[in-house]
Amino acid sequence: MKTRRTGIRFFTCSLVFVLLCPNWGSFATDNNAQTSSLGPKSYQFINGQWFDGKTFRRQILYSVDGVLVRKKPERIDEIVDLKNGYVIPPFADAHTHHFDNPANIEQHVAMYLTDGVFYAKVPTNVRTRALLVANKVNRPNSVDVSYAHGGLTSSFGHPMATYEGLALYHRPAPFDAEETERVRASRLRDNDAYYIIDTARDLEKKWPLILDGKPDFIKVYLFDSNEYEERRRWADRVGHTGLDPKLVPLIVNKAHAAGLRVSTHVNSVFDYRVALKAGVDEMAHLPGNLVDLNADSQKYKLSEDDAKETARHGVWVVPAPAFLETFNSQNPAFNAQIKKQTEEVKIHNLKLLKRYGVKIAFGSDNFGRSPVKDVLYLESLKVFSKLEMLKIWCEDTPRTIFPRRKIGVLADGYEASFLVLGDNPLSDFRAIKNIRLRFKQGYFLKQPIERGTNQSLIFKGKVSSNPMCISVLA
Repeated sequence: MKTRRTGIRFFTCSLVFVLLCPNWGSFATDNNAQTSSLGPKSYQFINGQWFDGKTFRRQILYSVDGVLVRKKPERIDEIVDLKNGYVIPPFADAHTHHFDNPANIEQHVAMYLTDGVFYAKVPTNVRTRALLVANKVNRPNSVDVSYAHGGLTSSFGHPMATYEGLALYHRPAPFDAEETERVRASRLRDNDAYYIIDTARDLEKKWPLILDGKPDFIKVYLFDSNEYEERRRWADRVGHTGLDPKLVPLIVNKAHAAGLRVSTHVNSVFDYRVALKAGVDEMAHLPGNLVDLNADSQKYKLSEDDAKETARHGVWVVPAPAFLETFNSQNPAFNAQIKKQTEEVKIHNLKLLKRYGVKIAFGSDNFGRSPVKDVLYLESLKVFSKLEMLKIWCEDTPRTIFPRRKIGVLADGYEASFLVLGDNPLSDFRAIKNIRLRFKQGYFLKQPIERGTNQSLIFKGKVSSNPMCISVLA
């Protein structure tokens, strides 16, 4: 019998979990902070040009017990010559779905550290798998990760198709009719990667379970929520809806009472306004990530009032370009008109948010790579200057991931974590790819051999093979 292909076009790419990843090797530090009783060494950094939030300034800074200080400490274990390099805070990814799988955790950690991305936010993951890799992250020699541990959605809503499809078929949508029926019936990732909340009673019943999962924040899904009542009756589809919009304020109130921030998946301006009115803390997307040929672009364009209210309430926006690969002219799915329409909406929205001083953070929502390519794409839209791009990525994005930590600034009392670039990113933003050195919480990270460089460790009492370092005896 001939079957009809059904599935999700929108937001499938955002959670595609590829099985094959490049072998990036592994990272190490000169001390293991989890086992060493000595702690990190005291370093003096000379000949560096340090980013001060406006420009690069030549100065001398020190790392003592994993913290940056300006005053010279009594003991210096190593002097490090930064060779006129440009020192910036590490990068961050405010929307990813990595770091929850033992099969590829080492490759993903190495991939992010190689690209200078030290902090990551995971809005929806398989909680049981994330627990298996908890000892692989949030360490000085790894990526620091914040997890939602499952998103809140409705029956058959997004992201059920992705996670049940992966569990059943090792792939997300699209599915044929028979596969769709099986995915709709499956609950292999229920209460693990997602929670089904159809009514206020469901919320009351499942809220203790959600909190027992110890999420770092709450993720909720809205998906064309003005059509919620119609979409929930679709019996031959999966993943085309999200929460009942009336439930979002209830969820936000419960989350805030528990001290948890709320990040929201939005597809349309209607979704955005529902989330904004409910008091969420972060928009995990901008409306209009992919504006189809027959779509009304007004459905995705924010108004000045939207931007004003977003700024007034201090809501963060993460313009993760989830469909970036479809804008590549070499991609079989490439359509120049779709690209043009989508970018017109994206530029319109970003300019509005910028005009009213809305807090922006960068993320990818593309599985299998760090956000470097996505950030370079956003820079190519020329909405933000190079200085604004750098500040968003290095200063602001880490703050929405770990708001209670002193990161994202190269100043006295902040964590001693930074990158050294070979060129000035304020002159050529692509310099963000030319990383000479990585330093995290008082420790040097050495680059994987597979990437072709030899940035090895500094050892007390001998000259390091890293040409950027001068070794001295304390």
